[in-house]
Amino acid sequence: MDDELRLLQEKLRSVSARLSNFALNKQSAEALRAEYKQLLNALEKFTPSR
Repeated sequence: MDDELRLLQEKLRSVSARLSNFALNKQSAEALRAEYKQLLNALEKFTPSR
């Protein structure tokens, strides 16, 4: 669980950094999309199954 939490925190920081330095262009948008996708994957691993 600690590794999953650390991964989640890392992905949250990555998305936050990208948003705070966002430039409106295709490359930045694609990079932000990739970071969000990784964040969602990390959230799925962290979220307990029902």
